[in-house]
Amino acid sequence: GDFLAGDGEKITLLDCSLAPKLFHMSVGLNAFKDNAIDLENQFPAVKKYMDTVFDRDSFKNALYPEETVVWGWSNARSP
Repeated sequence: GDFLAGDGEKITLLDCSLAPKLFHMSVGLNAFKDNAIDLENQFPAVKKYMDTVFDRDSFKNALYPEETVVWGWSNARSP
């Protein structure tokens, strides 16, 4: 299945917990690290998982805009 726990056929709390972290990682790689990691080519299974979870309406409805994530991490990274 497409998800991490059990038989992978149903989304679980593990996926719900990991998805926002992966979104922050993706935004952060772009905003702060000039896309230093090419997820699609270096980690295709992770990229496929991210695409699957990010495509869910439940994820889209709870999503913060990328600029909000960048703002938050910019503040967290400043001395």
